[in-house]
Amino acid sequence: MTTRLKRRLEQLAAERRGMLMGFLPAGFPEPQAFTAAARAAFNAGLDALEVSMPGPAPALDGPLIQAAADRASQHLAGIPDALRLAAASRANADDTIVALAYASTFDGITPDAFFDELVAADIDAYLLPQHSMAEQLELAERAAQRGLEAVIFLYLQEDLAQLAASPIECPVIYLQSAALRTGGTFNPEKASERLGELAEAFGDRPYFVCVGFGVRGPDEVELLMEVGANGAIIGTRLVTAAEEGPDSVTALVDAVAPALVGRSRGLAGAGQREAPVA
Repeated sequence: MTTRLKRRLEQLAAERRGMLMGFLPAGFPEPQAFTAAARAAFNAGLDALEVSMPGPAPALDGPLIQAAADRASQHLAGIPDALRLAAASRANADDTIVALAYASTFDGITPDAFFDELVAADIDAYLLPQHSMAEQLELAERAAQRGLEAVIFLYLQEDLAQLAASPIECPVIYLQSAALRTGGTFNPEKASERLGELAEAFGDRPYFVCVGFGVRGPDEVELLMEVGANGAIIGTRLVTAAEEGPDSVTALVDAVAPALVGRSRGLAGAGQREAPVA
């Protein structure tokens, strides 16, 4: 069974276009505004929306997202409520939602119970940015049995070998750029270096990689497409736009879209990164 996320990545690779993934806390700035922002983003061409579960955001998410997470949590009864809201915010049935769960999420729910809630809400992809690589890979195997796609969060260079040697076929990877927090300063040289290290570690094994942290608009996205990413993730800027309203969300996605078109990335099964198209 192929997930929405993997189908979208394969489609975009065939079209030689990059993926645009956004981030919002579930229910931010309040449930109706969240739904309006999500649908505006999808209708404008957003490929996937990463949605965090209720609860405090960690320091890695920066002060703006931490404050947004706190506000959003006041409107939700818990994880099932957040997942139902996220699923109902699709503009089309095949729109991709990635459920983000922090370490604190599991203070009140087991990973297997969380996976069951994802299935019940028709959310088929998830991200665990605070889990170790070993934990992510072990849970990915259990999630796959339920038809769920693990987005593997990679931030430590020493985790590269373990990830590359894992049995996951064509993993979807969230690669943290040089920024220590979301919303930080984007470092193009470091991002390029990290993408190169990833390609070297995987060799001929296929994978998809999207880069986040410090990615704000078309300039950063265009560079990432040129140096081998399959996609880019915009968080802090989308949170700001969502509070401003659907028109701002649409304008942000519209501004980034041209940077995604006509770029060459490694395709699933290609096992290599191709030279960028001029």
